[in-house]
Amino acid sequence: MKNLTAAVFVFAISIASLSFGNILLKLGMTRFDTLTATGMPVVRSLWNTPQITAGVLLMFVQFGCTMTLFKWGWDVSVVMPVMGLCYAAMAIMGKWMLDESVNATRWFGIILIMAGVFFVARSGMAGKPN
Repeated sequence: MKNLTAAVFVFAISIASLSFGNILLKLGMTRFDTLTATGMPVVRSLWNTPQITAGVLLMFVQFGCTMTLFKWGWDVSVVMPVMGLCYAAMAIMGKWMLDESVNATRWFGIILIMAGVFFVARSGMAGKPN
């Protein structure tokens, strides 16, 4: 297993790329719907929606980071729950960048998810060599 600093860096890249990728896909699909509603063919609409391409590319980055963590010996029962931090990132980014409504119930759920991520991450580090 690679050292913890490298793993934290890869986790951060993975979470950021998935979060930004989702934001770009949301923006791209809104634009895509507008283009196809005007009668533009689907392929041409996709070509004229770079947000979708960028979002998909960022999701490939996230996939590569996840594979790297698995290659380094991280357990799937640790990697995937830690990726749950995307829920917090997406709520913040959705509110900030997309002007979405995030009510108290969602924030409470996100806090619970983050607490779970903390406990899973702590348990995943126990007994792992650097």
